Amino acid sequence: MLNKYENLIKLYYKKQNIEDEYTKRIENPATFITDLKINPMKRENKIFEKEYNLFYVNLLEHTLLQEKIMENSKKIISLSNPNEFPKIAITEIINKILSNELYKTNRMEGIKTVKSEIYSSLKEDRKLSKKSNKLDGIIKKYKDIMEEKFEDTQHIDSLSSFRKIYDEMFEDFEKSGNYKLDGKYFRKDTVKIINSVGKIIHVGINGEEVIEKNMEDLIQFMNRKDIPFLVKASISHFFFEYIHPFYDGNGRFGRYLLSLYLARKLDILTAFSVSYSISKNLDDYYKSFIEVEDINNYGEITFFVENILKIIKKGQEEIIKLLNVSIMKLNYSREIFEEITKDLSEKEKVILFVYLQNYLFNDFEKITNIELTFVIENFNQQSINQQNISQQTINKYTQDLEKKGYLVKVNQRPLTYTLAEKITDKI
Repeated sequence: MLNKYENLIKLYYKKQNIEDEYTKRIENPATFITDLKINPMKRENKIFEKEYNLFYVNLLEHTLLQEKIMENSKKIISLSNPNEFPKIAITEIINKILSNELYKTNRMEGIKTVKSEIYSSLKEDRKLSKKSNKLDGIIKKYKDIMEEKFEDTQHIDSLSSFRKIYDEMFEDFEKSGNYKLDGKYFRKDTVKIINSVGKIIHVGINGEEVIEKNMEDLIQFMNRKDIPFLVKASISHFFFEYIHPFYDGNGRFGRYLLSLYLARKLDILTAFSVSYSISKNLDDYYKSFIEVEDINNYGEITFFVENILKIIKKGQEEIIKLLNVSIMKLNYSREIFEEITKDLSEKEKVILFVYLQNYLFNDFEKITNIELTFVIENFNQQSINQQNISQQTINKYTQDLEKKGYLVKVNQRPLTYTLAEKITDKI
């Protein structure tokens, strides 16, 4: 491009007339005025005398970015379909990706978590589990995305919708600290974001009534039909964080909303790469928030949108890379597996193939015989003229496979096996 489209802040420091440039941009037919208002920041202070209307300029490179994101989503859906992956393998891969996503979104807020514990919580039925995990609420909301349960989040059309999601996400956090809310839906008091060197980089909207008014504006914007969905999602993400309606949890809540939206519009693996991708580009992510609020930026959100689109695309590229590697690993291992197990019965092969998938794609847990029985029952139900198999029968099969040198017992209670070196040494 001969005339590179530049940030107004950069033009200001180049001593150009940014007011004239701002007028040109606002009057450009390719400009979208959001009707979302912000008070800018100057030297750590919010300037209440000035109010900017967020605006976005639809650049060609952004259209190409959106096209690429759509293409990547189709590729992810194709790579992760059952024709490429057996059900156990793809389930384990999705659980691994989601565990990493939850780990990253909490780590960015200084919440210490262990990936293996997150993974275990994803597999547990909370109604049956006696264990209490502070992250249960967050895990449940993401698990709903994984299982495509969008009934409660299909339409976020009221202030109470936001509060309901918040209460469900942070139900075990709200008992203490900054998670307690003193307003009907949101906070009443002031919040400030201070960086690692003690500098104020953001001041949340002040006053419960003002917060509610801005959240209502956000809801109205989120439900507009006259703006591309990826641009709308990016702008909504910014404005939610700008309002900062809660005392704590805003970052995780905002990233969850973005993931939820991407899951509904694209695919769940794209949705589960957001926090991971943000964490790898964290400085640019935070910087893009600060720049939108800068007094010399005049409310332009074009470059923030660009940053979010790039983050989504980079996350997708990591997912595609992981899926391609996983397919290669599975195909290579399956060839060797078929050769090693050629003298076994068909039922024994089916059971061992479940162990193979667990060995290749589960970094956290070995499959128990109880879980194996459930897997084989589902497999039988999908096959013609197959009868259900009992826990006792599964135990006998695994015991026989252990005697033949294909499995090794790693736990008695619950009874748990893994592949023996007879197989693992060759794959």
